[in-house]
Amino acid sequence: MAKEKNPVVSVIIPMYNVEKYIGECLESILKQTLKNIEVIVVDDCSTDNSLEIAEKFIPAFESKNNRLITVTFTQNSGCPGIPRNFALDMAKGKYVHFMDSDDFLSEDVLEIFYNTAEKFNADVVDANVTLKYEYINGKFETTAKTMKNSPRIEQPTFETFDIAKRIEDIMDIKYSNTVCSKFFRRDFLIRNNIKFPAMTITEDFIFMFQYVVLAKNYVRIPFVGYINRIHGDSTTHKNRDIKIGLLDLIEGVYCLDNFMQSQNFFEENSKYQYRIIDFFNQWFADKMFKYLFFDMNLDVEEIFSEHFREVFKLDPQKNIPFANYLFTSTNIYKMLIKQQSQEIEYLKKMLQKSNIE
Repeated sequence: MAKEKNPVVSVIIPMYNVEKYIGECLESILKQTLKNIEVIVVDDCSTDNSLEIAEKFIPAFESKNNRLITVTFTQNSGCPGIPRNFALDMAKGKYVHFMDSDDFLSEDVLEIFYNTAEKFNADVVDANVTLKYEYINGKFETTAKTMKNSPRIEQPTFETFDIAKRIEDIMDIKYSNTVCSKFFRRDFLIRNNIKFPAMTITEDFIFMFQYVVLAKNYVRIPFVGYINRIHGDSTTHKNRDIKIGLLDLIEGVYCLDNFMQSQNFFEENSKYQYRIIDFFNQWFADKMFKYLFFDMNLDVEEIFSEHFREVFKLDPQKNIPFANYLFTSTNIYKMLIKQQSQEIEYLKKMLQKSNIE
């Protein structure tokens, strides 16, 4: 019997209750101009017909010399990272592409990613521009989706090989933490043990930080037709529980800290270790607190007291340093805001005085 040829790319799709979208997602992979594709769909205990719809595509994939594998969890994981990690352990492709189950692709996406990765021997290929698809003013519209601080490029371009510069660029929001706009060499992920943490939100940031720091050949390309569907059913856009959010924040800090302690660069450049932890805390807080302020309508005292209680409920010995860090960094932030306000008021007075004179 001839040895089965390994696929050139494994497309990994975690799935939960997306019966309205999974068909279009898989259909778009079937239409790819790149052949020899493996698709691994991990059903995270869907309660609708998502799995049945996905399994109906198996013969269609086989007819095109591709393969579709479905896996069903017996217990809901509660986060996309665990299904992604499970599928990554199963994957056979030379490259890996992660998709969300409600998104879809233009026909040449995987071929563009693959050809770029092969040409430049890339560990990571990063699309500067993808597309978003949403219902606006009574009709569906597709518009460009970019990171506002990402450098604009016209052709495939290597990222700097300077790790310190890459870390500065992370903190300047020049890297998107959306893994779906990326294409990874599988043995690079395996060799460096890059995995997703068990977090309900912001797990992409932890994953992103590892591959940006570790990738030797990181290549940006101007555009790829990955289409991100924006809709109210998405877990990304659902309400966030304050207690779960705090658990994710603590888990994220510990994951970042453990990773950085394992890398010689951070031992030799310890300032970046502290700056990244502080950046993640403020970045996470911005996402979480916007919801708490505007959707839950909590005041500052309620937010502080709730976080304080929950931190010390979890594991007092483990979380005392973290609680101290949260309150110290927040108070420093408040002091800076107060200082800026005073400086603005001073400038206003100086301008008024200048106008009078």
